[in-house]
Amino acid sequence: MSDPTDRLSRILTMIPYIQEHPGIRVRELADYLGASPETILADLDAVLLCGVPPYMPNDYIGVVIEGDRIHLSFAGHFKRPVNLTFEEALSLNLALGRLPLTAEGRKAAATLRSKIRRSLPRGVQRRWRAARKQLDAGALRRGVQERVATLEKAIEERREAHIEYYTASRDEMTERDVRPYGIIEHNGAWYLVAYCLLRDRELPFRVDRIRRVELLDRTFEPPEDFDLERYRRAQMYFPTSRDLRVKLKIAPELARWVLDERPAGRVRKLPDGGLILHLSVSQPEWIVSWVMSHAGQAELLAPEALRRRVAAACRRALAAYA
Repeated sequence: MSDPTDRLSRILTMIPYIQEHPGIRVRELADYLGASPETILADLDAVLLCGVPPYMPNDYIGVVIEGDRIHLSFAGHFKRPVNLTFEEALSLNLALGRLPLTAEGRKAAATLRSKIRRSLPRGVQRRWRAARKQLDAGALRRGVQERVATLEKAIEERREAHIEYYTASRDEMTERDVRPYGIIEHNGAWYLVAYCLLRDRELPFRVDRIRRVELLDRTFEPPEDFDLERYRRAQMYFPTSRDLRVKLKIAPELARWVLDERPAGRVRKLPDGGLILHLSVSQPEWIVSWVMSHAGQAELLAPEALRRRVAAACRRALAAYA
């Protein structure tokens, strides 16, 4: 008998595929899904049992096989938007992300997950993000614990470590040698505080963004004035004299999201509900990309040189669509 998970994966893949290819032959669908024609016919029998309340005869998915060609029909209920509770939406989203789907199935599942998120009222988006962080943290917990244990060993033995690290602001993976000084928990995430030999300064690194850790034979002595307690603060980001100071105007519709994210900068609220935001930025490319991603809702006011870079980036984007 077919594994239930494999069968569910095939059915979730075949329904939209048949919709896109009405009249597809049984053999063609079997070849596409990597199954036998007999298995496909058995799966279609299961599709016949898919329906919605009150489960009257016309509330199910209709399967018609003419010769060896397959056609589907759907009850009117399926065309109406589904109103999901928060718990139902989260459960479906989680289940779709865990199914062992084919490439086409993963594409369909990603589209469905996106639709589920968009169907939620705006007021629950923050709750959704918090729940997703909890779930993701659970999935990552084992790997993070292993990396924390390795880094604690490096701290205890005062050994340098080679790490592979993902920097989210630049969407970049780098390899670097560090001197681990300490580990601290901040807003539910673990951070390694270390001296980075690549950047030539002390930095915090999120442990769940460290992809690989290798202890080196080189040892070091931490500075006498190092104080881990300095990192117990509202924001983990520490501006430096080398950072660029920028000034942004945030539209009211984006302001709530910006405040929720608690930027490491000075915020002044405007009468219309918008914000003036002062930030220290270590990577100008990041702020240019961020402003463009919120076109019409975020305006870079200063410095002037960076404003010109945003304008040039906008002209390049416009040229691509001209």
